[in-house]
Formats: sequence, structure tokens, C-alpha cells
Amino acid sequence: METPRQERATTFGEEIDLLFMEFMKSDAPYEQCRRELLKLEKRWLRKAKTPAHRLAVQRIIAKTLLTEAFGFGMPWKEFGRWLRRIQNLGFRDLGMRVHVTCLYVQTLDLFPRRAREAWAMLEDTERRVRRLRRERPLREEHLESISHAKKVSRVSPPPPR
Repeated sequence: METPRQERATTFGEEIDLLFMEFMKSDAPYEQCRRELLKLEKRWLRKAKTPAHRLAVQRIIAKTLLTEAFGFGMPWKEFGRWLRRIQNLGFRDLGMRVHVTCLYVQTLDLFPRRAREAWAMLEDTERRVRRLRRERPLREEHLESISHAKKVSRVSPPPPR
């Protein structure tokens, strides 16, 4: 006998994973993904015992929705909403900053007027990554992600002012 998703999953991460399995099985459209992720956020915000836990839930959901907006090629109104939310909540770590910035640069063909801001954000992120010690394992991985985003972006960096 199968139990509901909430009873099977004990952690927030497990619930997100189960939700994505359902999305993949049903080939869910973006609107359904957004709706279900926001329901999950609401449920976990009620369970959160500390402000730090609430912030972590909000950041994960915002990052996930930004990634989904990217994957579905959503317009600025939707993509920008989640980008701004993440920026307001703050990046959890450098890896999250790299991920978000790379997605932003890669979507510029959909909203090229945002190029100056996106490329400036990428330059800032790259500077932060380069400040990591060379022996840090994630340094090279982050630099590869940034390099890939630069390569596949269909909008060139604007000339300096």
C-alpha cells in the first residue's frame, strides 16, 4: 500500500526529490511545477522552527523555481521574479551564486536588455571564485561552469562604459 508523499518523505530534500519524480513522470508544465513547489514551501515554512530554517527553505525553493523558469524558457516576468527573490534572500554560498549567475547569462537571448546587469554579475561572481585557493576542489568546477556560460551565451558582453 502506497502512502502519501508527506508520510514517506522525512526531509525537505526528499520531498523535493519525490516531487520532481512526479513532475518527470507526468511531464508537468511549468505552471504545475511552480504551484506544487510553492505549496511545498508553504508547508515547510509552517514546520520551520527558526528564522535560519525558514530562510533556507525560501532560498531552495527560489533557486529551484529559477532553474525551472530557465528550463522552460520563461519570459523575464517569471524568470526575473525568481532572480530578484534570490538576490533579496541572499545567496547561501558561492555555488548557488555561480549557478544563478550562469543561468542568468545563458537566458540573455530571451531578454537582451538585461545583458549589462547579467555580465556584471558574472564578472563579480568570477572574481569571487578566483579568490578561492587553487587547491579548493570547487574552484575549478565553478570556473568551468562560468566558462561554459560564457561560451553558450547568445548575447555578447556589452562594451565597457
